[in-house]
Amino acid sequence: MTDKEYSERLDRIEQHLRLLKDSDIDKTTLLMNIQTALTGSNLNGNKGIVKQINDIDERVEDLETFKGEISVYVNQFKVAFVIIFGALVTLILKLFSLK
Repeated sequence: MTDKEYSERLDRIEQHLRLLKDSDIDKTTLLMNIQTALTGSNLNGNKGIVKQINDIDERVEDLETFKGEISVYVNQFKVAFVIIFGALVTLILKLFSLK
């Protein structure tokens, strides 16, 4: 091979290495952006997607607990309403039966 062929081959190898380096930099940047989205950064108080999902999960658990507590009160209100309604109906029937 001549010096010109060696030089051209060396240029192709160098170009290939540059392309690999650029590709590596692009992939590293993409991975850093993904990591920042998941974990957050100083700009958003390190509240990435993972932290937000954990916060939402905690709020859902709190709401489920609250729903359980409220359902007990609602059932008690239903029972009290039925008792009061039954007492009123009985009182009205008793009043009409006396006359």
